[in-house]
Amino acid sequence: MRSLRSKGAALKYSWLCYRRESLWFPAAFLALFVVILAILPNPGLRYGIARAYLGFIVPLIGGILAAYSILDDPALELRFATPERPEATLAARLGLILLVEAVCAAGFQLFARALGVDLSPLGGFLSVQAVWLVPTLALISLGCAGSLAGAQSVTGAFLVGGVWLVQLLMKSWFVANARELYLFLGVFSPDSPALVANRFVLFAGSLGLLGLSTVLLRRPERLL
Repeated sequence: MRSLRSKGAALKYSWLCYRRESLWFPAAFLALFVVILAILPNPGLRYGIARAYLGFIVPLIGGILAAYSILDDPALELRFATPERPEATLAARLGLILLVEAVCAAGFQLFARALGVDLSPLGGFLSVQAVWLVPTLALISLGCAGSLAGAQSVTGAFLVGGVWLVQLLMKSWFVANARELYLFLGVFSPDSPALVANRFVLFAGSLGLLGLSTVLLRRPERLL
């Protein structure tokens, strides 16, 4: 019971101290892609835009928000003085970001469906969710770990942006040589036999980065 109250308090605090302007960031991109989707008459172009938003934009936004999720707390020193476990801090901060991203992804999919956009080339319902969820988890964990390792939020944001851009620009190389590490394999090659291994590796890597973030949070003196 006490544990549930503690988690509830952590979530409440995260919401209260969360920078409200950050919510405009994913909301603005959602609105932009909704407008683009609505004005495009060609079904093929609509599918391309829907795929780009879910597979590329949602993960990028999640990673950037995660990079600023902990160190931008105005009461960071006071926060570190409380007995809250690092795992609870990460769960509250990153869980809130993931929730915002999930709402945006779900809302966009409902709008796309209302317009008759066919997302079946990406697979069934669960496969479509994995297209945005797996890379989002990977970039969220990377952004958080990067900011904590560098003791600066901007470090994590640059790391997320750099990995995102390099993987987009070097698509052919990653598909040929490092498919298991490619964030966007489910977007470009939804029928690839390596997709299961790819998602397993990315998910395991996300857990590893979250573990690293937990270790770094246990040394708050270097983050202040």
